[in-house]
Amino acid sequence: MNAESSRKRKFFTIAETAELAGTECFPRERGTLPMPRSFKTDSRNVLPGDAFIAMPGERTDGHLFIADAAARGASVIILRSDWYEENKACADALDAVKIPVADSEKSVALLARHWLGAVSPKVVGITGSVGKTTTRELLYRAMRVGISAHSAIKSYNTLIGCAMTILSMPSGAEVLILELGANHPGEIGEIVRNFPVTHGIITDVTEAHLEGLNSIEGVLSAKMEICDSERLEFLSYNNDNDALSAAVKRAGLPARVIGVGFGDADVSVSDVSQSLGSDGVPHLSLSISSREESIHCEAEFFGRQHAKNIAFAYSVARDFGVAGEAFAKSVRQARTPRGRGRICGMPGGLIIDESYNASPSSMSCALENVLEMKLDENLRKIAILGGMRELGRESGRWHEVIMSRASLFDEIYLIGSEWDDLETKQSALMGKWKTVDSFIGDFDPKSASKAVILIKGSRFYGMERLLPILGAKLCE
Repeated sequence: MNAESSRKRKFFTIAETAELAGTECFPRERGTLPMPRSFKTDSRNVLPGDAFIAMPGERTDGHLFIADAAARGASVIILRSDWYEENKACADALDAVKIPVADSEKSVALLARHWLGAVSPKVVGITGSVGKTTTRELLYRAMRVGISAHSAIKSYNTLIGCAMTILSMPSGAEVLILELGANHPGEIGEIVRNFPVTHGIITDVTEAHLEGLNSIEGVLSAKMEICDSERLEFLSYNNDNDALSAAVKRAGLPARVIGVGFGDADVSVSDVSQSLGSDGVPHLSLSISSREESIHCEAEFFGRQHAKNIAFAYSVARDFGVAGEAFAKSVRQARTPRGRGRICGMPGGLIIDESYNASPSSMSCALENVLEMKLDENLRKIAILGGMRELGRESGRWHEVIMSRASLFDEIYLIGSEWDDLETKQSALMGKWKTVDSFIGDFDPKSASKAVILIKGSRFYGMERLLPILGAKLCE
């Protein structure tokens, strides 16, 4: 379907949605109403008119919060048939249309697959151990001038997350940008079978999610599943990763393949430098060279690693016809997402907010970036580090490695059980805490004045809760 005809395509009615899922809606008389375009899996985030998807999760079951979702204004609830039958009286009393299905996740994915086919945009899929969200944001910003592009507003990188992104896609979208995550084998393969990507990016393969993927080889295999897409016509990958480069070559892809990296690469990154202004604003400078052109980019980004994220975004944007000058302008206007290197002011110092997540690779980069920055000599360097989750049998070793890399910091505070077995005589270690809450109870924010504080840890720990405690003034 071409873009012009897809603009005329109306979204599904509630009855059509139920029919696609092989079921009915209740009450049936409301089936002619249009299906909501906003889908939520967390009842706390439901806004009036949203559709709520009830699914079992790792910690709880979404079906327990159906009443809460309805009270918050959910107009449609997609739920399991067996739960509906067992709780029919309570469910029917709610002022929301119910669509009972055999499997909530698969039914929503099926609906998204139909909508994707109806709109028929080009689909960019971004995977890798690090840098997915920043690359996605950079690419989206570069492409939305002159191109009707649609992207997730959060790190929706699972099957259900990608489905929700697709279902919110306008009918005139020409390009869809997705993140593809994985913590077990086959996850990315399932996503691309449901939502075949045309343009793939593999940012890197490092030690992440080892608990489910077992080894670095398992991580590599999982990321390479993006190449199973039946529509793949373009792949951009990290040319500096030898194992990844070898895997891409072995795959013998019929798609156009572009290596991105420092030195000899199809898209080459060079002249990278970073600095921090007296006002706390970071500055990243780099050059990008391809067969067609060379451009200079500047960004208010903290961290040398973002140079390659910028180059990944460039490689795909150029394939869609975005001019180099226009791309460089979009980079100047970009900001990293919260929790991924935002620099915040605080009384007497700065906070580097890397709180979103952590792996050995990203933790090492964050520590090195702080040490590389030219800072006021009177500012102490403080690291507040949460544990790195899902590292399996390698967890202890990697936490020891990170501790050694933090040795040049003046003070180190550790949060999480992953640090329990760590043995160190470093005088900079100020203590260990099980949770962020217990740390907050013991920590005096006044003791962190005249300092640059790095906050980083796995998503599990909610390290961002430390920001207001420290008096952070968030940069927008």
